[in-house]
Amino acid sequence: MRDLERFQWDFATFKVDWALTGPMPWTAPQAVGAGTVHVADGIDSLTRFASQLAMGQVPDEPFALFGQMTTADPSRSPVGTESAWAYTHVPQRITSDAGPDRITGGWDAHEQEAMADRIEAQAERFAPGFRTRILARRILAPTTLQAMNESLHNGAINNGTTALHQQAVFRPVPGTGRPETPVKGLYLASAAAHPGGGVHGVPGANAARAALRPNGLHTLLHRAQRL
Repeated sequence: MRDLERFQWDFATFKVDWALTGPMPWTAPQAVGAGTVHVADGIDSLTRFASQLAMGQVPDEPFALFGQMTTADPSRSPVGTESAWAYTHVPQRITSDAGPDRITGGWDAHEQEAMADRIEAQAERFAPGFRTRILARRILAPTTLQAMNESLHNGAINNGTTALHQQAVFRPVPGTGRPETPVKGLYLASAAAHPGGGVHGVPGANAARAALRPNGLHTLLHRAQRL
């Protein structure tokens, strides 16, 4: 229990979804056909972004992952349009705002709109005309993400830092590097479990195998997979 009280969360997440009337007008040709684009103005910009997060500041020029869903899968929206999203990180505990909007982390309507505008402004720098193509947007602030999924503590989509002290046999705390918990029949399947967050689903697969093994069902499942 003492180890769990010292558990360290990863940074909070702020996400925006867009319905666009056309594809992203990137100035970089390589970005046009990419499913995901990393939006930043070079290494110095990334270093500055990381420093602001470490100081508890809301970044004024946020680095963002930008997903072009229709580009990756044409069935996501009508022909000629784009379904897109972007997310960035903000501190779990905000001490100040490096930008002009005085964002405190309360994430009321004003703060949500201001942060979404800040992400859009970054994308606009590298894709002039992007904002004129926005048909609609949906904002998912850290508090919104937690309300949608309680395991996303303040939007911590990785369910804990990926620093070495909370990886492998130390995830989520030392001695709990397996899906089993001290409670019989209870297994940890979230991104907080080894090997951590991602799109691969391995924490859940590991928990399922551990839950099936005592009943001999794991062997049957393995045979069925081979067939």
